[in-house]
Amino acid sequence: MFLIYTYIAKYYNNSLFSKVSGTINQDIEVIAMNDTIIKIQMLGGFSIVSGNIRIEERAKRSSKIWKLLQYLIAHRYKTVSQEELLDVFWPDNGRNNPGNALRTTIFRIRTALEEGGLPDAENLLIYNNGGYAWNKAVDCVIDSEEFESLCQKAGASSIGPDKKLEILLEAAELYRGDFLPNAGSELWAMRITSYYRSMYINCAHSILELMTDAGRHDEAELFCIKALRIDPFDEKINEYHMLSLLSQRKHAEALAEYKKMEALFYNELGEPPTQGLRSLYQQIYQPKKTSGKHTAAGIPAEWPGEADIPGAYYCDPDMFNAFCRIEALSANRSGKSVFIIRFDVHLKTGKATGMVMEELGNAISNNLRRGDIFTRSSPSQYMLMLQNLTYENCKALPDRIIQSLGDICRPSNIDTTIRPIKAE
Repeated sequence: MFLIYTYIAKYYNNSLFSKVSGTINQDIEVIAMNDTIIKIQMLGGFSIVSGNIRIEERAKRSSKIWKLLQYLIAHRYKTVSQEELLDVFWPDNGRNNPGNALRTTIFRIRTALEEGGLPDAENLLIYNNGGYAWNKAVDCVIDSEEFESLCQKAGASSIGPDKKLEILLEAAELYRGDFLPNAGSELWAMRITSYYRSMYINCAHSILELMTDAGRHDEAELFCIKALRIDPFDEKINEYHMLSLLSQRKHAEALAEYKKMEALFYNELGEPPTQGLRSLYQQIYQPKKTSGKHTAAGIPAEWPGEADIPGAYYCDPDMFNAFCRIEALSANRSGKSVFIIRFDVHLKTGKATGMVMEELGNAISNNLRRGDIFTRSSPSQYMLMLQNLTYENCKALPDRIIQSLGDICRPSNIDTTIRPIKAE
């Protein structure tokens, strides 16, 4: 069973260790573990494990005690001068005594580590030549350093693809999240966060390239899901995700993921996915493979099969515009009536707009016929192309779609416009 260590504050009313429901001041948790070496987690969280003791940061935001300790561990190969620590943690502090505040914080760190049960805790932080340092004589393993070492090892030219993939997967497993997320707003931590995140993204790209080359598309799909939690806006990872689904003939899943990605780009960035990502629509909607026989003119010798995408045809704006041009060119000859319906959402916040746009997109898809075409043309706009309907029928469709939204949005917040496609 887990053994909970608690400490009753002796020196400060806001001491790091005060008994609160089995945790220590809700900032950390000390739990019995079965290990004999010191392990320090810096990626995706902060914890120190030694022997049967685990000290784990629990608060959503680091206190100054934790930030200072984390800074010293992150710079553990040097003695950090008092001036540097004062500049980082007590900048422009003219009225108070920052030097005394620094000594007090160091004392509280040592007390916290000692009362937390770490062996030889009083010697973990040392004073040397006017500065402080994490004792380099302490034998410890830090996940961020191990991650970096594995990435560098995978870059050796003498390593074959299988071994390289094995090492990279081991590295990626260590990256449980960004560097010290609770201290992520600190300028010093932001620089290191950017460094390790960039290293992880490069690692992910290499993993996906190797998996794709080896035909391991199912594994690539699962890895993409994990990697996109780290960076949902990375173009290459999103492309590999779509390609992994298409390689497994999961066209419907690829379409759903693309629509989710597109909504994220619009709602968070205010812009559509890149051209490279949008071009994947041609692969998502391409017909089933034929025997591969072609005539001299390059036309398939067999009739193409039907696409396995049910319902209305959702496409990106570029493809929607292409369809509109085709219909405009053929309008005179065919005599068909073709209309464009535009929905414009008017809300004050991007978050509210995103929620309504998601529901509106689902309502449009559910109320259109199979083969009708629609697109999200901007962060707050949808456009539909309808064929072989009268103007009166087209007028009734927007009302039916908006009514299906229920209470999520008032009709006054959505404008609709209907125009016929003009012949060229």
